Amino acid sequence: MIPIVYKGLFRRIGVKETANASAFRKGSKMEQTTQPRHAYLITAHNKKAQLLTLLRLLDDPFNDIYLHIDKKAQGFEEAELAAAAPSCRVQFVPRLDARWGSEVFIDAIVSLIALASEEEHAFYHLLSGVDLPLKTQREIRAFFDAHAGQEFVSFERETAKPAVIERRIAHWHWQNPIHPLLKKLDRRLAPAFGSLQKLLGINRMKHASVVFQKGGVWFSITHALARYAVETMPRYRAYYRSSSCADEIWLQTLVANSPFMERRAFMGWDDEMAATMRYVDWSGGGASPRTLMSADYDMLMESGMLFARKFDADKDAAVIQRISEAILTEQRKNQ
Repeated sequence: MIPIVYKGLFRRIGVKETANASAFRKGSKMEQTTQPRHAYLITAHNKKAQLLTLLRLLDDPFNDIYLHIDKKAQGFEEAELAAAAPSCRVQFVPRLDARWGSEVFIDAIVSLIALASEEEHAFYHLLSGVDLPLKTQREIRAFFDAHAGQEFVSFERETAKPAVIERRIAHWHWQNPIHPLLKKLDRRLAPAFGSLQKLLGINRMKHASVVFQKGGVWFSITHALARYAVETMPRYRAYYRSSSCADEIWLQTLVANSPFMERRAFMGWDDEMAATMRYVDWSGGGASPRTLMSADYDMLMESGMLFARKFDADKDAAVIQRISEAILTEQRKNQ
């Protein structure tokens, strides 16, 4: 049963199954039983060509793909996206105005988890449309088969910094603007608004009965945690109203206040790569990770990571093509 607070977010798109996908579903019951399916949850707001590349690399009869396309994105046709992964079942959730760092982005993620977890999957992998796998689907499944029942969720610290939690969810925030002039004004006014709230002693989380935590947005989680997140999130949703960048808080907080905290694959802190098996380079020190380039290719392919982010074809299309060709060549060998 989907909680009422999220029911309005979901719909099914009647994507016609391809011959390959249909043939798989008519395959032997034993084969389907021994090979659990994986759910890929993808959020995208631009760079359609990169998303199509990602879908082709995820195309596998043992995968289901669930997509959220930002409401502001133009030119993303569902039929074209579904056709990029003909061996998969591809479904879409309603398009929301999921701006960077907004509470609506959390809603988009939860809607993906809710739709995907209506049917049990071995793991649920959250990716962005500018991510890439670094391994074949067979290698990725083998890795998670060996780590069945474990949760791949990253935590920044053993105890989240109170100042960070206060700044992000204890104070009120307005929605991030899109217009360049409003963005410029926001950069001036937002810090002043935060300082004023601190001066006035505003702390919406002062009497909260939960322990808040923080970590990376992207994850690979089991069916048990996926269902727990969907069923439990309505009790937490009010904490993130008018928040900023709570997409790095919501899942970690759910996990930290549950038995799933002891089921993490990586029990340490401040190592997003080890915790999620995603190569991410935060060496630039900014609000976003460094864009990966051709000079990173050998390092990426030898990193042992399963996925990597982020890529930008406008800055370096060659590295995307090179990784794609390497993965597809290897996957053809395994067919």
